[in-house]
Amino acid sequence: MGIIGLSFLDVQVAVWFGKWDQTFFDTMFAYKVAACIALIPIYVVMMGLSAGMRVIQQYMTQVLSMRWRLWNTRVYLRKYLSDNAYYHLEHGENRADNPDQRIADDLAQMSVWTLRLGLDAIQAVTTFLSFAVVLWTIGGTLSFVWHGWHIVIPGYMFFGTTISILLISLVLEKAGGPLVSANYRQQHYDADLRAALLDVRRNSEQIAFYGGEGAEHFRLSECLHRIATNWRSVLAYTWRANTVVELYTGGINIVLWALLIPKLLAHALTFGLYSRINSAFMNVRRSLQWFIENYTDLATLRSILQRLSEFERVVTGRPEGGIVRTPVEQGQIEIRDLVLDRADGSRIATVGDLTIPSGARLMIAGASGAGKSTLLRALAGLWACGAGSVSFNMRDAMFLPQRSYVPTGTLRQALSYPATSDRYELDACEAALEASNLGALVSKLDHDAAWGDVLSPGEQQRLAFARVFLARPATLFLDEATSALDEENEALLYTRLLALLPEVTLISVAHHSGLKRFHDHEAILSTQGMTIQVLS
Repeated sequence: MGIIGLSFLDVQVAVWFGKWDQTFFDTMFAYKVAACIALIPIYVVMMGLSAGMRVIQQYMTQVLSMRWRLWNTRVYLRKYLSDNAYYHLEHGENRADNPDQRIADDLAQMSVWTLRLGLDAIQAVTTFLSFAVVLWTIGGTLSFVWHGWHIVIPGYMFFGTTISILLISLVLEKAGGPLVSANYRQQHYDADLRAALLDVRRNSEQIAFYGGEGAEHFRLSECLHRIATNWRSVLAYTWRANTVVELYTGGINIVLWALLIPKLLAHALTFGLYSRINSAFMNVRRSLQWFIENYTDLATLRSILQRLSEFERVVTGRPEGGIVRTPVEQGQIEIRDLVLDRADGSRIATVGDLTIPSGARLMIAGASGAGKSTLLRALAGLWACGAGSVSFNMRDAMFLPQRSYVPTGTLRQALSYPATSDRYELDACEAALEASNLGALVSKLDHDAAWGDVLSPGEQQRLAFARVFLARPATLFLDEATSALDEENEALLYTRLLALLPEVTLISVAHHSGLKRFHDHEAILSTQGMTIQVLS
């Protein structure tokens, strides 16, 4: 409200300066030197007050812009990280490209542009209302006879100025309208290039092994080609819009000169009156041409809002499906009438009914593509396509995927994930590393590094087991969580897992037949159904 209040004051000061100009120049051309000098100190005081108000308004605008950006970003982050929305954005049927850019860049630009343009619009409306009265009053009435009709137009200067600028605005919207969609595509293609460069950075070792520099250069060149091709459209529409703006800027004064002709013919125009009319005309013109002056910025803002609206629509949507997950306090896992489908409705696997008692150890097997990992996704709530229900104590369950996530930071933070690093005592962290055959890393617990790049895939999988030893879940789901390990380390981890967590309910998806000895039942999954056999 303070910013808006300062905008109103700024407009009123501008109105005062218009009156001061008329008084000063009428006094000057009446050769009243002493009176002119007496007016100058008043001008200096008002000029200082006006400058102070504008500096304070700019400062308050910058503070408000940052606060609004932080608030918007927190709201979007909450939506992005709720109900696995971030997962469905990447793996769901309805996707939004480059969510990182939309949260980090688009929200920042939206906050800045909306606030600046919005406050400018408020000031433009205030200026228009204030100076429209001035222009209406001092502009007088136009009276003439046309085909025997006596026509009187009160406030003709106001109407002439308003109509001419509104007509130009309509022409500008017609000429530059496609600029919105062109800017939307440009932001999309720019984000694609950044994402492709990030892929190269994340997968530099694999690319180097393959010798894939040529393929990556081609892929990045394609991104650049799309940027360059669309940029030509942006240039074309911007050129059309700028042409209209420049012609308007150069020719608008002709409107004022035409409107002054009746006063010139009536010899009713003094220099002081001209100065005030010109000031009122310029301010009304400036307020009405807010749309014209900010057209390209408005086009950019509209494309940003379109991207954010699309992002919010996708992130707040929920994947459709019939699989129901029910959290319960009991230890056993209940699966009823469960079928797994693809997004297009085709069948992946039929699970049927299955009860896994607390403390049971079940190994899930089947051909590649039989739906083993999809079953675990359904249990985790990441897959909703299908029908049936699952219920278990989700609060005390833990899922280990084949590819473990290792965040950048200290090794202790990576080990404690998803808890914070202060959750576990140092002795417990060291014991977990030792149990996972990562004793060599104990001395590096407080070292800060990109551990996802430092550790090998096998070490990352052992680190995931160390997290299990710390968290001690009641139910553990392993989705080929030892696929990167040799048989000796694989057997060692399973042996220590069952020794340290003897009552854990264990469900493993694995291909290695050597892991059967760590389970008491095997479930073989297929499209026709699931068969259970006891392991000796």
